Amino acid sequence: MRSKTIYLRRSATRLALSLGAVATLLSTALCGQAQAADSPSGIPNYEGARQVLHSRQVHATVSRFLGTTAAAGADGGSGAGAPMTPGAPDDQQALSLKDPVALYELAPEFVTGKAKPTASNVARLSYLASRANDANGHKATVLLSAPAKGGAAGGSWHLSGVRDGDSDVTYGKQATGRSKVFNEPQIHAWYRLKNDIVEPLNREASSGLGGKRAVTLAAYQKLVHDRYADKLPGSAYDRKGLAGGFGPASTPSSSSSAPLQFGSGVVAVALAGGAIAVRLRNRKRSPGEPTG
Repeated sequence: MRSKTIYLRRSATRLALSLGAVATLLSTALCGQAQAADSPSGIPNYEGARQVLHSRQVHATVSRFLGTTAAAGADGGSGAGAPMTPGAPDDQQALSLKDPVALYELAPEFVTGKAKPTASNVARLSYLASRANDANGHKATVLLSAPAKGGAAGGSWHLSGVRDGDSDVTYGKQATGRSKVFNEPQIHAWYRLKNDIVEPLNREASSGLGGKRAVTLAAYQKLVHDRYADKLPGSAYDRKGLAGGFGPASTPSSSSSAPLQFGSGVVAVALAGGAIAVRLRNRKRSPGEPTG
């Protein structure tokens, strides 16, 4: 009788352990599915990007930037260029950082015509952007640079800059599962692509489409090819040193003279030599540009 009791206890213990293992496996699987659901498709190591955003370095950098922009004024006053050292008193102010959204920019291969006019070819992932808010309601955009080719194995997300305002995040969040939002940085234009139709999202984009409400993706490729194909890195235009920064046109019709610029010109915080130089982007907001 005693041996039977011991046998039953051992069986019960084994059953409990088995059920516990099953519960652990199910919990792990469900957590994995939840994380996958939270991570936008096509973005490598999204969880790693979140961790970078909540790091001490990013918090300190964004805090100093918000403190400096608040002191200088939203219009980028004369005090905006003063360097801020890591020990600045504003580096621990309270702020919130939202989950990052993907920012896509016009792809060079699409511009040259080497890539066919398809949704997967028109733009490439350049940054992840997070909206930052301080206790006074001041908004900024935190930019993380994309990893090297190969995803998380080829590189990790890292802080590349902070910019005043949050219009980039506002545009990026307008993308859906059936549409893609992308930027033509040379003219500060934002577009939505859906069913191979390109629609403007701001005034600059409307000008970029010649005032049209929408064009086909093939027609848009022709437009940007005419504007920039001869201004790509390595071109004669580039060799003359004319492709190093923004060259915004004074009028929409002259936008074809703007130098081609991919992935640059958006950084407002330069990390160098242990100090952080804060540079405000002194550009008037366009009437058609959302304010958040």
